[in-house]
Amino acid sequence: MTGQTPWAAEYELDSVQVGTIVSKNTDLAVREVKFLGEGWDFYNWLVNDHWVFRFPKRHSDIDTLVHEQKILNRLNLSVRTPRFEFWIERPSDFHKPFAGYAYLPGSPLIDFSSDSCDLASIGKTTGEVLTELHQQSLTQPLVPVDPLKLWTEGFDEIVLRVHPDLDEDIERHVQHAFADYRFRERTGHQVTTHNDLGVEHILMNDRANVAGLIDWADSATANGFVDFAGIWAWGGDPALTATLDHYYMDPKPEDFAQIRVHGLCYALEQIAYGREIDDPNLQSTAKKWVEYRVQAGELDNVYGTT
Repeated sequence: MTGQTPWAAEYELDSVQVGTIVSKNTDLAVREVKFLGEGWDFYNWLVNDHWVFRFPKRHSDIDTLVHEQKILNRLNLSVRTPRFEFWIERPSDFHKPFAGYAYLPGSPLIDFSSDSCDLASIGKTTGEVLTELHQQSLTQPLVPVDPLKLWTEGFDEIVLRVHPDLDEDIERHVQHAFADYRFRERTGHQVTTHNDLGVEHILMNDRANVAGLIDWADSATANGFVDFAGIWAWGGDPALTATLDHYYMDPKPEDFAQIRVHGLCYALEQIAYGREIDDPNLQSTAKKWVEYRVQAGELDNVYGTT
């Protein structure tokens, strides 16, 4: 990872190019194209204020887009999710498949502070929707390893990348939480998960009502509590409790620790990503999450129940 930006794209697009690509490969009369943003895997463009088109940033991300299409075709939840209404597998005058879905209105939860939101309402919907998701069999079974095994060699590197943003006391608490975590060889509760449920992927109608969940490209079979890490990073133990109150099973202390340490990794990665893409608002927002979790004492014992 060191020395190479993991989300670096193999090519770039601008609005004129996107307009031309969409016009040539769909029946849309393109009038306006706006850049919505980019994640690890895709560029996202809004066409005619109604259609969102997703373009893989690398050749390796094509399989991810195909996977997302298959999941979305079978997914059934009580909140809105994308549905690919355009699937261009072999486009004319473009080198990668792309897809499009009707724009889902709403503002991402990351745009709101947790103390300005109705945590009980958000938690109720999120807990119920995760119950619905986790009781569907949409992904292939995997060896049930600890989800944080993926981060084992990265804890020190994550701290190094955000070192300029954290004061000494905050960094000490972060390192303490990482050191306290005990990896499990195997975990139970293996279910279909969103597997990337950061609060940027939760759409809100207002400060109380969840409108939808987006970006299903990383959905996979995993320990179901991976889908609680983002809500904890954003709102801490109060938001986590509000969500678990409407979930169909209770976590064990080991699951609480997984949620908190995973949520901490997510928050730190958002700080680093914000600096990499020159987004000081994201950088500052995620930094406050970490500071609030430390100030609330939620990293003092990651195995503590709420």
